[in-house]
Amino acid sequence: MDATTKLTAVGNGALGCWLIAAPFVLGAPAVGRWNDVLVGAAVAAAAGYNYVEDGDRPASATTAGVVAVLGCWLVVAPFALGLAGPALWNDVVCGTLVASFGSYDAYVASAVGRAPAVRATAE
Repeated sequence: MDATTKLTAVGNGALGCWLIAAPFVLGAPAVGRWNDVLVGAAVAAAAGYNYVEDGDRPASATTAGVVAVLGCWLVVAPFALGLAGPALWNDVVCGTLVASFGSYDAYVASAVGRAPAVRATAE
């Protein structure tokens, strides 16, 4: 796993921890609080799984893809759940970052072990 992939996994882990604490800091309503805590815990756990290397195991593309989907849910959730104010914008910004980092990790993990495309040229 390269340094950038590790950095994005650390970023998602930090964002997951922030999502667990944010509803209490920002005073989100109960439904937003539960959403942020559950999604934050899932993001932090998945990011931790992808950060830890187990021998030759590269980062999991499936796990990173799930993190990207959770990030997309965070962008949509405040509108679906009726949040407003700082809780809404916190979820939108964190969701955008989580989805971006997760998408990058999924792309890199799916490219590991794949042979580069070779184009034959006529001489």
